[in-house]
Amino acid sequence: MTVAIGMGTYVLYMKSTMASTGGTPVQVISTTTVKMQLLNIAQAEKAYYVQNSAYGTIADLSSSGWLTLKTPDPTGYAYAAEVTPDGFRVTAHHGDASSATSKDYPAMSIDQNMKVEGSN
Repeated sequence: MTVAIGMGTYVLYMKSTMASTGGTPVQVISTTTVKMQLLNIAQAEKAYYVQNSAYGTIADLSSSGWLTLKTPDPTGYAYAAEVTPDGFRVTAHHGDASSATSKDYPAMSIDQNMKVEGSN
């Protein structure tokens, strides 16, 4: 009985998630993973800044040991960091961004304020 209630709740949750985001469960999981990765990169930027008094590129973060990214990324997203003396912006773009499915894989970004933007 408990399992049936749990499964029913899960199915309703997934339907509401797909309706609110407009994506399939895989796309919802993918964009959630990207949000978490952007937060990880932003945390690495903050740690790198404390150590180096400057923000770093993705390569800088990786070579310093503050960040480890899977290559190629399993979600299909690529990450790039734009750095200035005053801050950073990390952007995530999906490989299908130019295709008809690009609305299902939005570009997302985060800056030194730690807020992910551009997600569905």
